[in-house]
Amino acid sequence: MAIDVFTDRLPWQSQGSSMRNRLALLAPSAALSIALLTALLTGCGPNKIIVDLPSPQGQYHVEVRKCPQPGAMTWTEKTQVSVLKSGTSENCQSAVNALAQFGSFSPDDQLQLEWISDVELRAWHPSFDPKFGPASASYKPDNPVKIIFAPAK
Repeated sequence: MAIDVFTDRLPWQSQGSSMRNRLALLAPSAALSIALLTALLTGCGPNKIIVDLPSPQGQYHVEVRKCPQPGAMTWTEKTQVSVLKSGTSENCQSAVNALAQFGSFSPDDQLQLEWISDVELRAWHPSFDPKFGPASASYKPDNPVKIIFAPAK
């Protein structure tokens, strides 16, 4: 891309016989390149299951995934916890199949998951609010699984 720049030089003071010089602008294309590179780096991530915990009767399971953090300008990972019917799975940043879903923080080894019954799951992480649980959680309206956000007794 080029842009015309007008100067106040007289024609004999400029490099050509015209009072206009052309400058190539690299900034828009460089900014676009950086944005695309950032999107590629943050869009490609682990998206791997690190824990899969079935309910006692096997009707449901909890899937814990390591995912790239959406919208991050640098490489950042998040932990996605999904409650699903048996035989289904959920990709990162998706909640199509999840009956319930919430995020957790590192370290992952501090995340506690325990099936109390086939339809009750206890979940806890020290970063959760003691009164409300994780910062955000989503639930399908017909979700049969109750999630109790509480530390182990």
